[in-house]
Amino acid sequence: MTVLETAPVVPTTVSHPTACPRWCKDRHAPSAHHFGPTSTAHWSPQVILPNPAPLQGASAVMMRAELYRGDFDAGTGEPVLYVQGETDIDMTPDEADIFIAQLQAFVDTLRVLRRQMV
Repeated sequence: MTVLETAPVVPTTVSHPTACPRWCKDRHAPSAHHFGPTSTAHWSPQVILPNPAPLQGASAVMMRAELYRGDFDAGTGEPVLYVQGETDIDMTPDEADIFIAQLQAFVDTLRVLRRQMV
């Protein structure tokens, strides 16, 4: 009796149906996207506002922001600015100064992301 071996399964590169926007973090890695046969999720690199004084058990991140575009079928979705809050904070005056500076930098970065939404 002869046993025939089946050929090994070789993963193939799957392309997604729409082109990436210039800010897409997976722009050069098509198979890194979350997608299906007719949809593609594009995400920019995430911007983080750190928490300078996290409460015990709290996150070291105050807010996160990134651009997102969901493409369906052959259509291109509208980009959105996705912002997520994470935790609470109690600050000393020095920590408040640090937080205010970080917050200003975060807002400046949000403005950069907003300009990329075209």
